[in-house]
Parts: sequence; structure tokens; C-alpha cells
Amino acid sequence: MENTKYRPFVHPLTILVVSALFLVEPSASQAARWRPRTSDWQRNANPVLGDWGFDRPGFPPGLYIHGITVPEGELVTNPVIYDNDVYDDVFDDEWAFAMASLGKMRLAGLIVTPVLTDGWGFSHPDWIKTALEARDRARASGLQMDRIPSITIGTEADNEKAGEHKDSAGARLYVRLINEHFRNDPQHPLLVNMGGQSATLASAYELDPSIAEKCVVYYTDLRVYNGHYAWASKLVARHFRVISWGDDHWWITKRCQSDWCVLPRPEKCEGKDNDSNSGEWRLLTEKRLPLLDHMVHQFQTRGEYCQGERKGDGYLDGTLLHAWLPGIFADAAITVIRDSEVLHVTKFTPENERLVKEFTLKTLLNPQVYGQPGRADIKSRGE
Repeated sequence: MENTKYRPFVHPLTILVVSALFLVEPSASQAARWRPRTSDWQRNANPVLGDWGFDRPGFPPGLYIHGITVPEGELVTNPVIYDNDVYDDVFDDEWAFAMASLGKMRLAGLIVTPVLTDGWGFSHPDWIKTALEARDRARASGLQMDRIPSITIGTEADNEKAGEHKDSAGARLYVRLINEHFRNDPQHPLLVNMGGQSATLASAYELDPSIAEKCVVYYTDLRVYNGHYAWASKLVARHFRVISWGDDHWWITKRCQSDWCVLPRPEKCEGKDNDSNSGEWRLLTEKRLPLLDHMVHQFQTRGEYCQGERKGDGYLDGTLLHAWLPGIFADAAITVIRDSEVLHVTKFTPENERLVKEFTLKTLLNPQVYGQPGRADIKSRGE
């Protein structure tokens, strides 16, 4: 029965204000969503953040992302946070260090997130060492270290539950760098390269939800291995603009190392049969630099590259490559992954492989990376 004894007076203005808040909230919650694919760029001549499509006139062929993709010959100036769990099982960190040393990438943050999932053992403090050693190899190889930030540690916890909402230096770094850049250049979002579990970024969101609309997350591979920490991956998929790559449309594995199309190709099939100067590996080892020598060592010894019938051939956490190489992907679609819509790569071809090899090998072999004069500096937009 309705209680008519006491009805508090509510001013009409209060009703209007509360109603307005509820009306605003849905659009705010959609601020970091992708818009539908642009198929006709003449009908979308003035794209906004969240717009995407392929082959926009005046830009390199391939996947165009507004706020990231630039005309041929212009520098990508979006700052980058590189976040990974292990730094010595992939080669995109070496590539990123080289790009930063050249002045072609604004590498703003390096985060190591040493966690996995309860099923495989959540806490891996030993992974921190791999990040520190990767940066040490860059220093020993003559890279310009004022362009390669120090390592910041992200989420550390004993299990998945303890990792939820976990404050860390890495989480605070996300909040600071994303907000600082957004204040200066809101039209060109900071780029996050996620190569491990996204625990640190998810906790950063808990500290400041506004960061979601101020960055774009390149996530390898949200659907499978690096998305297994469900609390984190579902939160990131739900709130951030995510470009996801992995699973059935990922790098093309090869039966033999001598069949590689992306990584430098040795002469023989098996890693144990190739010495460090085999085939194209010599291009790296003849420079006698720790950063490049370590890559060849990993080719020879890490199981995912040198054992079995499916040998890895690529920069395995390197979805971020797209920002500098729009032609890396042949197709993409808005896809529901981890319960939310993300922009998922749906086609990667031998032609895409060729483009990646040409681009990455040229970068890694550039003598200017390793302390030679004549680097091209990044200048801010408008200079």
C-alpha cells in the first residue's frame, strides 16, 4: 500500500538535472567504441575518432584508423606504452627500441606485467628480469637511451582475485601518461601495445575511467592466450577501443625456419642445424651487437621458433606495427570478443608478411639505430 503520510518535496529543477545525468551517461559510456566501418570515404570526408576503414584516399593503402594513420612520408607522433609479460620471447620490443632510437617512435612507457592466470600459475616475478635485460641489451648496442624509458613494474599479485583493482607503479604510469598526452593533443590518442595479460591497464582504468577514451589498445591476442585473465581482458574489451589480432588469423607459422617469410631466414629447417651465421641470420650477427645477437640466439633455442611443425614466423606481440605499416592487415571487422565489440583482424596474407619483413628488417639493420650520426628526430605536430 502506498504511504501517503509523507511525501518529500522535490524541486522540478532537481528532476531536470537528474534526468540530464541519466541522458548523458549512455553516450559517455560509448565514448570509446568503434564506429561502423567506412566503406565510402567520399561520404565520410571528415572522420572522427573511432572511424576506421580500408584504403582512404591520400593515405597509405591498408587499414585506416582515424587519429593514428598518417599520409605517406609523415611521422606517426602518437606516444606509445609497450606493456608485456615476458620481453625475451618476442621481437617486437627490439623493433620498438630501434624505432625509438631512430626518432620514429615516441616510446613513452615500458611496462612489465608479470602475471598470467591461476591455471598456469599467476605470479611470475622472474619475468621482470627479462624486461630489464632487454633494455640493457639496447644500451649495450649503442641505442639512444634517452628515447627508451626505464622499465616500470605493473600488477604483481599471488592470484587472479588478488590482482583485481591492484594499484601499481605501472597503473599510475598509464594514468599519468595518457592524461598528459590527451591535454596536449586530444586528436591523436596514445597507443598501448598489449602483449601479455592486461591486468595493469585494467587497474589503471579503475583509478581513472576517463583514460579509456583517450587511448587505443593494440592487443595481441585478446581472444586466446593473452586474454585468459578474464577480469582484466573483459574490462579492457568493454571500455577501451581495442584493435585485436590473434588466433585463426594470426602470424602464419611455418614447418621449417628456412621457409620463414617475416623473420630472417636461415639455410636449414631446424634451429639445431643452423649456426648463428646461417642464411639471413648473418645480416644480424655480423653487426656484433647484443640486441641482434640475442634475436638469433632466440631463433636457435626458443621452442616456439625452432621446434615442432609450426615454427613461429613473426613479431608475435606486434599488433602495434600497424600504426607504422597500415598495409600489415588485409581485412578486419567489428567482432564480439570477451563479451564486447572490438576491431578484430580477420585476414593476414603472404603479401602482408612481405611488407612486414621489408619494413622491420630495414629498421633493425639501420646503422643509425646503433649510435651513428644523422638520426631523424620526431617533431611535434605543427613544427
